[in-house]
Amino acid sequence: MVFTAILNPKGCHSMLHAAKLTVLAPILVLWALPAAGKDPDLPPLDPPNRWHRMGPTDAESSSRCIGQLVSPICTLETLLACFEHSINALCTLATGRQIRAIQMDGRGKGTTLYRVVATRRLKARDVPRRCLNDDLEPTCKAGDVQITLSERSCWSNGCPPPDKDPIRMGTTYTLRKKDGGRWIVFEWYSPPY
Repeated sequence: MVFTAILNPKGCHSMLHAAKLTVLAPILVLWALPAAGKDPDLPPLDPPNRWHRMGPTDAESSSRCIGQLVSPICTLETLLACFEHSINALCTLATGRQIRAIQMDGRGKGTTLYRVVATRRLKARDVPRRCLNDDLEPTCKAGDVQITLSERSCWSNGCPPPDKDPIRMGTTYTLRKKDGGRWIVFEWYSPPY
């Protein structure tokens, strides 16, 4: 009925108008679906009891796309693997610049549990202040994707409990799509910010 009122405001109900409605209604529904759907580049949020695993090797990790920069989450998992596997080439691949994988905290032998707690695609109006460098020039831009992870570093003696406020205490990664459809981790930060 709503489509009839839109397509035929004068209320004429001829066979011709019914045929138009039959053809146009599915087109209007298909046109509206992408606008109502979720952004395919944003991974779904994980429930509090679901943790992904990044171990010291691919076999000990839950990710099956390490080294594939086809989506923000695969690129982010490549960066996490860089630190957990202690492989500099994975850091360079994930960030597009040379970063050393060896961390002072002795990573490379433990396991990181992580879950996605927040995601968003930045728009011009909501580029956060955190994306401003010391000269107040933006370092991130509209179209970038931000993913916040709650992370727990686990060792042979166990894992710490999850953060009570995982969104505020999580690490936020900003990712950008480059030429050729390849994603890179542009920057990341953890509290305090």
